[in-house]
Amino acid sequence: MDNSDNYGRYKTSKRIIVGIGLVGSLIFGISSCNFSDLSGLISLNTATELPSAPVVTPTPRPSATPNIPVLQSRTMIIWAPPQFDPNNGTTAGNLFLSHLDEFLTRRPQTDIQVRVKPLTGEYGLLESLSLTRSAAPIILPDLIALPRPVMEQAFKEGLILPLDGYTETISENDWYSYALDAAHVKEELAGIPFAGDLMVLAYKNDAGEAAPPDWDSVLNAQKTLAFPASDPQGVVTLAYYQSLNGSLYDQAGGFTLEEEPLLDILTYYQHAQAANVMPYWLTQFENDQQSWQSYQDRQSTMAITWSSIYLGSEAPNTSLAAIPTKEGKAFSYANAWVWCVVPSDLETEQIAVELAEYLTTESYLSPWTVEGGYLPVRPSGLARWSEVPFYSTLQQLLPSATLLPGNDLLVRIGPSVRDAVVAVLKDQTEPAAALEVLLGAVSTP
Repeated sequence: MDNSDNYGRYKTSKRIIVGIGLVGSLIFGISSCNFSDLSGLISLNTATELPSAPVVTPTPRPSATPNIPVLQSRTMIIWAPPQFDPNNGTTAGNLFLSHLDEFLTRRPQTDIQVRVKPLTGEYGLLESLSLTRSAAPIILPDLIALPRPVMEQAFKEGLILPLDGYTETISENDWYSYALDAAHVKEELAGIPFAGDLMVLAYKNDAGEAAPPDWDSVLNAQKTLAFPASDPQGVVTLAYYQSLNGSLYDQAGGFTLEEEPLLDILTYYQHAQAANVMPYWLTQFENDQQSWQSYQDRQSTMAITWSSIYLGSEAPNTSLAAIPTKEGKAFSYANAWVWCVVPSDLETEQIAVELAEYLTTESYLSPWTVEGGYLPVRPSGLARWSEVPFYSTLQQLLPSATLLPGNDLLVRIGPSVRDAVVAVLKDQTEPAAALEVLLGAVSTP
């Protein structure tokens, strides 16, 4: 073998050794940079097979942020009438909005939307709830504010959820009796009350006079007393009737009216009409807003109305008292607004109940009712009213208030009661004759 062949073999060996050294340096450098997979960096179709080199497994670097699963957000929809709009710029609205924000700190993955709807009419709360359930259930509310008479109807139609087993809030001791009654429909829990309303006497106290406590005082005062005499539900007359311990139900559970207390009331109306205390033009008033307007216009100096109407109005030199009854016995009908849950999936229902409970805590309701013009549903909330001139009236009426009769009774009996009242105030018939017609209408199936 000549020297040229030896030299060629030497050069070839030297190239291989240098190549192996370069590849080893490259592998070492890459592995020191914590690349986890080298197979993608080195071609598998290399013309020359290289000796395999040990691969160093990189040490995982600690993550600065722990891997926390992302919770799906949930939107809760509330329906409420305009007076409860949290964005209406009132102090009550601001309190409501602030309380909703506080709830979101407890449920950070929850979004709350409040949608304002009128109480009555084609797009009112009940009508919208019924139509939406059948046409677009995906946009149903989760929580809805309803007055007790509307709540009763919604419950019977299956539009709101029975809450027995969902909450124990209503079993607490801190509730007025009328509020507990308002929360139930036939002994089933249908909602959680949050705002109260009382039937009261509003009167002008320009001369510092006390309100007339009984019927004789009303007649002797010879001042016009306004009330919705043509109310198709006959609520004021039924309040007088129950103040005389008149029964609305017979032993079988059917509707009934007793003759003696009704004759007393119709006779009182006749005397009041003759004394111009209850003039015939009261029969033009079908609702409380109309009779209240007559009071504000000074057509009358006394009015039987609801506390929410008075508290939501400008009525200078006006105070509140119990409605005058035959013997001066304090009596009042009460109504209430209730938070109701709309049926959905179990988790959404539970969050809606939690929200309703949060919106009915004493610490929130006490200031909110004062600012919102509604009366407390909890005895602990009455202290906030201690500075108003009619505080003693509230102390007297709230614990003993009687819940407004149910819709079925008002629809069945109310129109006949209204007809008897109108006939007497228009001097079209004697009380006894009007009573005979009334009792005949009520007893007819």
